[in-house]
Amino acid sequence: MNPIKIVFSQNPIDQQHLGKTGGSITFTSNGHPVFQFENRAQYELYLRLKKAGEQGGEE
Repeated sequence: MNPIKIVFSQNPIDQQHLGKTGGSITFTSNGHPVFQFENRAQYELYLRLKKAGEQGGEE
């Protein structure tokens, strides 16, 4: 399975959520940073953490 890549966020909370999921910050071939997840489970956990944070809670 190919890694899942999404747009980089400068928000420190988003970066913390990325770290909690086991994802990482990588760079595209043109040098742009992206958030990378090795599998769908990591990505879905990131989305849940992000949503919980936006609603004022943490998962």
